[in-house]
Amino acid sequence: MRWGVVLLILFIVSNLYSQSTAGEGAIYESRYIVDMPNAGVLGKGDYVFYSSVFSEGGVSLLFEASPFRNFSLGISYSGVNIVGSGAVRWQNIPGVHLKFRLFDECKSLPAITVGANTQGKGFYSFSEKRFVTLSPGMYLALSKNYRWFLGMVSFHTGINYSLEPIPERRKANFYLGLEHSIGKYVSANFEYNFNFDEEKGLFYEDRGLMNLALRWSISKGITLELQARDLLENVKYYSGYNRAIVVEYIGVFE
Repeated sequence: MRWGVVLLILFIVSNLYSQSTAGEGAIYESRYIVDMPNAGVLGKGDYVFYSSVFSEGGVSLLFEASPFRNFSLGISYSGVNIVGSGAVRWQNIPGVHLKFRLFDECKSLPAITVGANTQGKGFYSFSEKRFVTLSPGMYLALSKNYRWFLGMVSFHTGINYSLEPIPERRKANFYLGLEHSIGKYVSANFEYNFNFDEEKGLFYEDRGLMNLALRWSISKGITLELQARDLLENVKYYSGYNRAIVVEYIGVFE
């Protein structure tokens, strides 16, 4: 009953004030499919606080800002056992985020963005010096948006090169995704990461990481995201697929 009241209040508020990154009424570009970057960028003078809660009591925090048009930079940090019991384990060094859009989208061509992102997902393994899900590293991302009678649909793809594996294990990787609006305030995201840079048997039983996300613009600048991760259940260290909750706030420097 209490959760129902909370959801009802959020629904009413969202219908009055929602303006964020999800749905047909979005005023900000999405910047990630689920894990992997798309070609979206922050607007000049915008900043974002991004926080996620994931398995093993993990929490990840990101601050990113855009001082110039089509360029942003940020820093992130995460740890596990922050929520719950057990010794807190932090990642080795903070993640670095740089993003620059080379070309804006036009009628016939997609938006094209290059960047670097050293923040992986899941816990950090000090023995292997990497995250369970590798950070994107250096990447090139393309995105194209269309409007049809069911709403807005966005197609995303990219190639990346993570710097986390030891040099002899590093390989170029490929990923793709789809984003579709559900009404004015909600979007559904699908992502498939081929994991060509993963060594079978190390962290994954088999290559391929499939993630889904549902995003909801609940208030001006605020997006709530629910993630269903590793739907193929290839990660060795978890039983079944994983769930995560993300809250994002976008503001403007005065």
